[in-house]
Amino acid sequence: MMEKLLTIVVPSYNAEKYLRNCLDSLCVEEVLPRLDILVIDDGSTDSTAGIASEYAACYPASVRVISKENGGHGSGINRGIREARGKYFKVVDSDDWVDPKALTRLVRALETQAADIVWSGFLWAYDRGEDDRSQFATKAEIPVPFKGVEYGKIYRFDDLADHLYIKMHNLTIRTKILQEHAITVDEHCFYVDTEYIIYPIPYVETISFIRDFVYHYRIGSAGQSVGLEKMQRNESHYRIVIRSCLRFYGKLGSHIPCTEAKRRYIAGIIARAVAGRCKILLSLPASADGRRRMASFDRKLKEAYPEVYRANINLAVKGLRLTAYRIWPVVSAMVKWKYQ
Repeated sequence: MMEKLLTIVVPSYNAEKYLRNCLDSLCVEEVLPRLDILVIDDGSTDSTAGIASEYAACYPASVRVISKENGGHGSGINRGIREARGKYFKVVDSDDWVDPKALTRLVRALETQAADIVWSGFLWAYDRGEDDRSQFATKAEIPVPFKGVEYGKIYRFDDLADHLYIKMHNLTIRTKILQEHAITVDEHCFYVDTEYIIYPIPYVETISFIRDFVYHYRIGSAGQSVGLEKMQRNESHYRIVIRSCLRFYGKLGSHIPCTEAKRRYIAGIIARAVAGRCKILLSLPASADGRRRMASFDRKLKEAYPEVYRANINLAVKGLRLTAYRIWPVVSAMVKWKYQ
């Protein structure tokens, strides 16, 4: 059997509506022998496991299915890391998909270079109910990784750390880093992407970039965890993830060797998560409680993790801090208007 170059983990829960589209985009004949496609059925109660098993039967050398008790998105990532056989590792959510031609070019890039992280682009794909995915409006959140990038060149991560923002959808990472350092994220919890993208960073030495937009990230599907109403209901999950990330940050330089450049990078990512939680609280019905909760958290953050506090780049958070949170009702109204 040909050595597997890339493990693609597909965490799946009640994904019968989307899973075929996802797997069809991954099962690219030209590169399929180099792929290890691992569908993690997270206790689904619909036909997710059966659909995944069809693909495993058609492509037994490349598609595997693991069914387990429900543990949330993070548990699917954790199980995927433990079971991965490929040299590199990538997560593709079951309601998303990849561009087959771009995936082929990503695999070819992995064959010819040896960076710890390979960055590729992703597109927001706005699902407004069209039957044909090709009709979805798309937008690149990060059109280029940084100004002046040389695609295909291997860089030292530390040399670029102050200029990068790598999201889960951009990330293809060397599996050895995840497995040897026992990288795990919180289970039974949404929004663990932040944990997944920062926990391996202390062990990353090199990074390269490809020009292609490989990943298509669906926006607008019913029940999506990044939908505003669901984020409001699950605000406590944001607190859990931020708390976990801050504990991790507190270990850097002591229990976890880490360069100063990587510490700054990680602080910046956590600061973005803090701003995300602030946005959720601002979007809730106006109350003094939300303001008190965020202001209290912010004071504690400033005292215990000043680097994370200072790493904020969000204008709303800056304005709230400058006014001692007195403009909370105004900013809250603006957030509600934006997302109505």
